[in-house]
Amino acid sequence: MTLRENDPESVGGYRIESRIGTGGMGVVYLGRSASGRAVAVKVVHTRYADNPEFRARFRQEIAAARRVSGAFTAPVVDADPEAARPWMATAFVPGRTLAERVDESGPLDWPALRRLGAELAEALREIHRAEVVHRDLKPSNVLLLESEGDDGAVRVIDFGISRAADSDVRTQTGMVMGSPPFMAPEQFSRPHEVGPAVDVFSLGAVLVYAATGHSPFEAENAYLAAYNTVHGEPRLGELPEQLRALVSRCLAKEPADRPTSGEVLERLAGLPEELPAGKTAQEAPPDRQPPSTDMVTSQLGDTGAVRHGRRGRRLWAAVAAVALLGGAGAAAVAVVDDQPASTVDEFDARAPRTTPGRTAPAGWRPWHNALGSAGKNQPMSIGPSCTLDALGVFCASEQIALTRLNPATGTVDWTKSMSRKQVSSFSVREPLVHDGVWFVYSADRSQGVDAYDARTGERLWQLKGPLGQFEYLGGVLLVRLDQLGPSDTARFAAYEPRTGKELWRRELTTTSPSPFYAGPEGMLYADLRGGKGGIARLDARTGRTLGRVDAPKGDLWLATVHDGTAYYARWEDDSGVSAAFFVQDLSSGKTRRIDFPWSVEPEAPPLVQGDTMYIFDYGNETLLALDVKHGKPLWSSSRDLRVFSEPAYHAGRLYVTMPDTSIVALDPGTGKEIGRTAPSFDTGGRSFEELSPSSVPPLLVGKVLYGVSGPGIFSVADVT
Repeated sequence: MTLRENDPESVGGYRIESRIGTGGMGVVYLGRSASGRAVAVKVVHTRYADNPEFRARFRQEIAAARRVSGAFTAPVVDADPEAARPWMATAFVPGRTLAERVDESGPLDWPALRRLGAELAEALREIHRAEVVHRDLKPSNVLLLESEGDDGAVRVIDFGISRAADSDVRTQTGMVMGSPPFMAPEQFSRPHEVGPAVDVFSLGAVLVYAATGHSPFEAENAYLAAYNTVHGEPRLGELPEQLRALVSRCLAKEPADRPTSGEVLERLAGLPEELPAGKTAQEAPPDRQPPSTDMVTSQLGDTGAVRHGRRGRRLWAAVAAVALLGGAGAAAVAVVDDQPASTVDEFDARAPRTTPGRTAPAGWRPWHNALGSAGKNQPMSIGPSCTLDALGVFCASEQIALTRLNPATGTVDWTKSMSRKQVSSFSVREPLVHDGVWFVYSADRSQGVDAYDARTGERLWQLKGPLGQFEYLGGVLLVRLDQLGPSDTARFAAYEPRTGKELWRRELTTTSPSPFYAGPEGMLYADLRGGKGGIARLDARTGRTLGRVDAPKGDLWLATVHDGTAYYARWEDDSGVSAAFFVQDLSSGKTRRIDFPWSVEPEAPPLVQGDTMYIFDYGNETLLALDVKHGKPLWSSSRDLRVFSEPAYHAGRLYVTMPDTSIVALDPGTGKEIGRTAPSFDTGGRSFEELSPSSVPPLLVGKVLYGVSGPGIFSVADVT
């Protein structure tokens, strides 16, 4: 990458030639010594240079890297942790990361996979002998040399969050360091007690990634990945059967059940260099695979701090779970009633998602549905995707096409079973609602769309799959007719929501997997960047183009569109960190820039209400408020609050769901806490890190709040 205007010309006597990459902690440059030797120079970001904790962490990284310098790591050449901007220089190793290799060329073949595993195991053995734990072994930290020699083809890099056995540096309270799809369970629940076994777990996950192109616990976001890691079974895909038993041991939930890195090396060294024909892979049983999600959106920087990163809108999925049975499709639900409601009000079949009145549905009492087992000695059903609505809670899973929970009692009103037909791939997403009609992926597992009447459960119409995705905007159901892929063109069609009548279809040139946004009544906005279309205005009923504006220049993420205004985030070198937003009037095309006083890591599209933008900053577990009219920050929530769901705006308040299943109400003008509900579940003394949060924001209907969190789904009275 080319240098920028404010990049240094030299660091510590090393002439800087170009950028290699950047991440949360710093920038890595290609440098040259006076003799012409190539080095990789890592320089801490200016904003962290005066932070004692980051300086301590950087000193630890230097010490760990020096301690393990050997055949499978990049040796430290020079360093100055006390400089105005601390830096470290290591030998430059030409090559590409395992992540880049798999992304560009696909999964590794058997000889390359076997060699990768053996060399990584040997590298970990030497790292552990030096009494260092890496703690962030992942594909982007595994470097593959351009030319293989007798000294091996693999280097383990980035010891930014490693820990020496005698280190006094400790992770900041509440900050989980690492990369969720490749982290061990104890890194979430006991982050101060991790040992060499976490690296062995990560090695198993990296081997699955190298063989299949995905992590065994891959999910739509970091929260789901963490939940799958702690509670779910690994998805091994087409991992060669010769590796399945060993990798399964590496991925054991308990550290004591995993082999040592030396034992892994010994086992891998004994495997054949070539596989017998027809003996390459064996699919894992479908009932042991965690639920699929529509898009993977976790991206992590070089410090290991979790950050969201794939540009494009997410198709939100809940971590929350109701205990749904497979087979016949019945649902086992634990319902707890606490106290009667004082007033009643029936839900209308066409009620809006937010009801302003201060009433409750007839017969309502607080209730919760606990995550449970399907029956005695039967495995628990993991992870349905759920949507909260005034008509009830609607969930879908790999076993259940759609089920409705009554909003007043939490009991199951009806359930539509999923076909047991085995297919090569099947995604589950949260149900979508419009005007009393619910849309889910087809019960026949064709990846089509089924439309159901929300009250009766009657199927109204169906589109056969496979299809890409679907969403309701502008009074129509928009369906991507082709599946997601690398193409810059995509075919979309619009349908009448209740009848399924096709209204129009078009092929669009766009780099966005989900390019449509809601406009004024009867109109859509379409992100047609990738061609020359900019942002177009379309008639929702006819698909006809009404006009367009040029989008701002640069590689920007269109975070959201609200009230005729587009909000773009500019990532810092694709790190998932943003320090600037661009606000564009979609009528005139005029654009202005807003610079943050700090960098944020937005986990989800921001919530815009009036002239205020609310951003869920996942990296710091806080909620930020920004005055977009004047471009000024208003407030950030307390770090002690540790927000763990997207915010919702109801009746002049902000609401967020906490992992302990309480809901907190905040003053939208100040960020101060107004009140909170009592937890709906007994979390049994589990630590904050052990509780599974949810991205689903709370829903207020009348005076009743509905929430989703790791332990399940619940309904409580609004805070006073």
